[in-house]
Amino acid sequence: MRILLINAEKDERLFATFKHEHILYDQQPESDMLDISENIYDVIVYNATKLDEKTVDAVRSLRESGDMTPLLVMAGHTTARARIRILNAGADNVLMRPCQSDEILAHVNALARRPRMMQSEILTAGDLTLDRGRCVLSSNDGEVRLSGKELQLVEMFLREPGQVLPREMLHEKVWGAGRDATYNNIEVYLTLVRRKLRAVGSKAELISERGIGYYLQEAE
Repeated sequence: MRILLINAEKDERLFATFKHEHILYDQQPESDMLDISENIYDVIVYNATKLDEKTVDAVRSLRESGDMTPLLVMAGHTTARARIRILNAGADNVLMRPCQSDEILAHVNALARRPRMMQSEILTAGDLTLDRGRCVLSSNDGEVRLSGKELQLVEMFLREPGQVLPREMLHEKVWGAGRDATYNNIEVYLTLVRRKLRAVGSKAELISERGIGYYLQEAE
């Protein structure tokens, strides 16, 4: 499972809960709520400060943009009227803080079980196949399991083969905005991904565009 956390109300407990359950998650500021990579996430958790007009507008705009990712909105104690408004705007569920970690996970898991019409767990590009659910990359000579960050990198390259992905974008999507990740961190993980491409016998290559970023060159 992969979660996008819109963390308007910073809550270290959420980070700890997801990490403890080995759930992959990215963070994104509330101001960038409409700049979400479509169909990458299983659930969006919007940890709002309160269910005010700004929150309602953000949820409504997300749905109007065409993003149908299951959405859990969390907020402090609020009225039934406010909860009804956020649900009518497009949220799938509302959870009031404070709440137990187990309750948060139960809501997230319930939303993740809902069928996604537009999202496939399988991605392909050239001679590569990525099974997101199993975290497995396969090609001509078999398959190999990916770590969390390897999975995120491979997924980004397979979704846009041939497109140069800027280093800054890889940093933000994989490590999260504001997190420490140097040029060497990214290079280390790309080296690991290249090894796994070779391990499964793929002819695809990760190419560095000097000073800009990287792209996946598909097998010919």
